[in-house]
Amino acid sequence: MGSGNFGWIEIVLFYGGAIGFGVWQFWKMDRMLKKTRAEREAKEAAERERGGPPSV
Repeated sequence: MGSGNFGWIEIVLFYGGAIGFGVWQFWKMDRMLKKTRAEREAKEAAERERGGPPSV
């Protein structure tokens, strides 16, 4: 294995880690937004059933 290959290995590992972190953050935020949206919709449905004023 030549010494020139270590640069490519370092690039692949670094950018692979950075891309993996970005994908993980996207997945985490997507899950959190879906959870928040579902909670808000459930709260609004409960408000409609009670006939109360809409929450702001």
